[in-house]
Amino acid sequence: MKRLSNIPAASLLLGKNLRFLWSARLIHDISRSMEILVLGYLVLDLTDSAFQVALIAVFLNAPRPVLSLFAGLLADRLDRRWILVGVHSTYLFTAATLLSLLLVDALQPEQVPWQVFLAIFVLGIAKVLDDPARRTAIFDLAGSQRIANAMSLETIINNGGKILGPVAGGLLIAETGFTGAYVAIAVLDLGALLLITRVKLPQTAEVRSKEVAVSRGLKEGIRHSVTNGMVFGVLAISLVMNALVLPIQYFIPVIARDFLQVSEAWGGFLGAAGGIGTLFGAAIIGLRNSFSYHGRYFVVGSLTVALGVSLMAWSPWFALSFLLLLAAGIGQAGFSTMQSTILLLSSPSAMRGRIMGSQGLVNGIGHLVGNSEIGLLAGAFGISLAIGLNAGIGFLLILPVVLLSPLVKRPLNEHLDEAEVMNNELGSAFPD
Repeated sequence: MKRLSNIPAASLLLGKNLRFLWSARLIHDISRSMEILVLGYLVLDLTDSAFQVALIAVFLNAPRPVLSLFAGLLADRLDRRWILVGVHSTYLFTAATLLSLLLVDALQPEQVPWQVFLAIFVLGIAKVLDDPARRTAIFDLAGSQRIANAMSLETIINNGGKILGPVAGGLLIAETGFTGAYVAIAVLDLGALLLITRVKLPQTAEVRSKEVAVSRGLKEGIRHSVTNGMVFGVLAISLVMNALVLPIQYFIPVIARDFLQVSEAWGGFLGAAGGIGTLFGAAIIGLRNSFSYHGRYFVVGSLTVALGVSLMAWSPWFALSFLLLLAAGIGQAGFSTMQSTILLLSSPSAMRGRIMGSQGLVNGIGHLVGNSEIGLLAGAFGISLAIGLNAGIGFLLILPVVLLSPLVKRPLNEHLDEAEVMNNELGSAFPD
């Protein structure tokens, strides 16, 4: 235990509530990463259409633009634990529903699998509620001084799931078919739900946020997102990344089958490459005791992902594609870890849920636009050009944001003071 306490990120595991939260998260991430791969192969098998595969991301992210800001407001006003219990129950319900459809052979080839897309849409609603509640709960348990380390550990756990999930999914499809894969997904979702019920959060949600009208609360969140340079810079780059670079995760089955011409099992290993790289990068970040220029990690990581994905799209060899995605994954550690860290530390405590909602909003818009466009391009010109062109444009669009925002120029500590001032102003407006 003493050795564990000397590692900044690992020391957070000494708290039992964080252990329960992250254990549930690891199981959940294995399940969701497995499900993304399984759904990709399932829809590709039923429709033989890259565009239909793109619709997985469209339906998954469709609720975000509409509901993300409200979900962030709920995370500020309601008991986050019960939000998390509710969303994990929904994950289990949708997995059980899809398993039932497979068992009764209700999904037929050459037909639009509308039942699958409806289930994915429900998953999207749950995810909208999940993200702000979980990330603000992590802040409640870890505190401001350890939030960067907490997010690095979150990234490590998330990418542990991204490694194990696709590999397991690919192997299960090859050996047991889609039904066997969904049995495993449902069992994992049940385990995550049981663990999340054991989490207890401190009573730190801001009471004064409940006294603010819903419309005013939403306006405050939007105003802070636009006027705070750090927050706006992160959201702008996140929009570019989610629209043009990160959609690759949904197209791994198409790349593996149609471009690299490898089996489902090898497709699963390709899907795990980014997770392996991110796990390694996040472990390095987690060893650091303190951070000042959080934005530099975020920017370098974003550019590395965009470049790696763009180059991978033109690679005709599995081994090279794997290595390029591995390198992109290392960059994603900086992007993923510092994305939420910067947003949380640059925002007053009464508004953190809403800022996480803003993050969900731009991520959702990005995936909706990007996956639709990439799916159409892939259908017309091939998956290689669609992925490579978009990631290359994404790399170029990040550069002006870097030049115009304070992300790489100023340490985050300066913005911590701004957040505290704003927090005090909110406190004086709504005294205890």
